[in-house]
Amino acid sequence: MENSSASLILPVTFWSYFHSPEDRYLRLVFGNFSRLVRFFAVFITLFISSIYVALTNFHFEMIPQDLLLAISSARERVPFPVPIEVLIMEFAFELIREAGLRIPSPLGPTIGIVGALILGQAAVEANIISPIIVIVAALSGLSSFAVGDVSFNYSVRITRFLFIFSSMLFGIFSLIGAFLLWVMYMTSVKSFGVPYLSPMTPHYKSGGDFLFRKAVFKEIWRPGNIRPKDIKKE
Repeated sequence: MENSSASLILPVTFWSYFHSPEDRYLRLVFGNFSRLVRFFAVFITLFISSIYVALTNFHFEMIPQDLLLAISSARERVPFPVPIEVLIMEFAFELIREAGLRIPSPLGPTIGIVGALILGQAAVEANIISPIIVIVAALSGLSSFAVGDVSFNYSVRITRFLFIFSSMLFGIFSLIGAFLLWVMYMTSVKSFGVPYLSPMTPHYKSGGDFLFRKAVFKEIWRPGNIRPKDIKKE
């Protein structure tokens, strides 16, 4: 690896990004619960901001009346439309995250958290953004930290902005269209000859450890998508 101490494990699939080495050392229920939290975290960081933009801009009749009145009253003095608010907070969160990485490690996380709190509170008091946008952006940003792999983390964060821009066009309809294009792209990608969404699609015989893992004694098959010489474990 050109004198690098890091190495790559190939091929990689979409499901492997949700796996963690700790899953194998935990009890079955505990490991699967951790994976479930990671799946929900990726869903939240991808869609919460775009769904908020789509509902408040195009489909406000889907919001409960009390919540809609609360959102309207909070945005009464805000000069920017909802998409601009979301983009401001999302970009500010990414800026704070990147700045925290460049600051020496003992100070980075502390300054990042304090900076986010101060920036959010000051922006709300200055009527630049509404309080609910701070909650939405915080949920979106914090959920992305549950994605452990760096490359997949960047992909999720960039995709989140693509979904936000798509929801600005026609609301839920354009968001669903963008999501379908995203899924179609993933089904067409291969990692060193292995389909990216395998062994779910296309289906291969495997131990079943892609969404949730089974008990160790029930995993009798090796992953069929990597075409092992002996597909059955000893």
